[in-house]
Amino acid sequence: MAIDYGGGKPAVDYPCYYGMKLFDNEFKEWIDAHRNDDVASLRLRFASADAEVKEAISQIEYRAKAGDKFRSADADFAPQWFPTGLSVEQASSAAVAAFHASLMAEAHSVLDMTMGLGVDAAAVAAIDKAEVTAIERDARLCEFARENYKSLGNLTVINADSVEWLRDTKQVFDWIFIDPARRDDVGRRVFNIHDCTPDVAEIMPLMFEHAADILVKLSPMLDLSATITDLGKVAALYIVEERGEVREVLVHLNRDAVSSPDTTPIEVVNGDNRFLFTREQEAQAAERYAEPVAGDFLYEPSPAVMKAGPFKLLCEKFDVGALHPNTHLYVSAQKIDNFPGRRYLIRAEIPYASKNIKRFAREYPAASVSVRNFPCTAAALRAKLKVKESDAVKVVGATLKGGNQVLIVMGRE
Repeated sequence: MAIDYGGGKPAVDYPCYYGMKLFDNEFKEWIDAHRNDDVASLRLRFASADAEVKEAISQIEYRAKAGDKFRSADADFAPQWFPTGLSVEQASSAAVAAFHASLMAEAHSVLDMTMGLGVDAAAVAAIDKAEVTAIERDARLCEFARENYKSLGNLTVINADSVEWLRDTKQVFDWIFIDPARRDDVGRRVFNIHDCTPDVAEIMPLMFEHAADILVKLSPMLDLSATITDLGKVAALYIVEERGEVREVLVHLNRDAVSSPDTTPIEVVNGDNRFLFTREQEAQAAERYAEPVAGDFLYEPSPAVMKAGPFKLLCEKFDVGALHPNTHLYVSAQKIDNFPGRRYLIRAEIPYASKNIKRFAREYPAASVSVRNFPCTAAALRAKLKVKESDAVKVVGATLKGGNQVLIVMGRE
């Protein structure tokens, strides 16, 4: 069908079905025909079009926003339709949802109290084959979830307030999954457990009436020890990292668990890379220090490891030496392939002194500059060194165990 956009311009051969309905074949064909078009231009062209056309344009925008977040070689639960842009942002990725499902792998029945886009519920239904009941109080989210996951006969979507629904039901589940909303009534982000909706700590007794095990997805900003103390009954705590960012603090609550910040297992999770420890083990670990030497390797812990804090245990497990108790960089003469973080080849170790600062740019005119436990910011250090930005060379200002400050120049292996 040719469309005349007005203004005397020639018709354009784009299909446009003004009688189409949400999710019908014409709706899908329209999206397919326009999937590579500029969204802003589409909105201008179809400013007076039916609501379904505008919805189709939004779907093109949301799919672009989703990118490869929900794509996985092992995932047959990826959503195709997105009710809002915020739902794309807040939903678990396919990889993280699969990890959630792995923790509930033995479950026969699971209740998801905060379905949202439904990726977590669908992952449990698809991977674990459990009977999943997913509750969502937003009717639009429910409509989209029913379309996205209509092939999953073991997933039931219910439009209701999950807390009220749980109070009224007599059903018992193997697991409850809950991801409380971390935005207030005006859309601002909140981080404290008690500011989220629902307040998990408040409804824990109710949830434990219906399941012995609860999996809670919380903000990555939370203090780990305070979270364990606040919630109690914490069987395990997971720091989940993806693509270089801590995505969530995940808490496994168990009806019979006796927890404390010292003895509760904490696991750092980054894909297949795992690091499990307790605060008690970290406190008992021996200190081990070393200095950077040209030709050796420097190791920078991942963000999840930095949050979890097993700093002395890293030395024991991976046979590395720390530069300083508060610098959190490690070195070794041997290449270690499974260290949970980044590895660099040390090219030079330069004392942080005026004469070296003045001539630094002659040898390294461009570098990526950072600091760890250092008396100035990265921006200030860059200004002093007078180097241009480049990823070819990395220089970090750091403090060693004896208090000496150095510039460690590193490159790719």
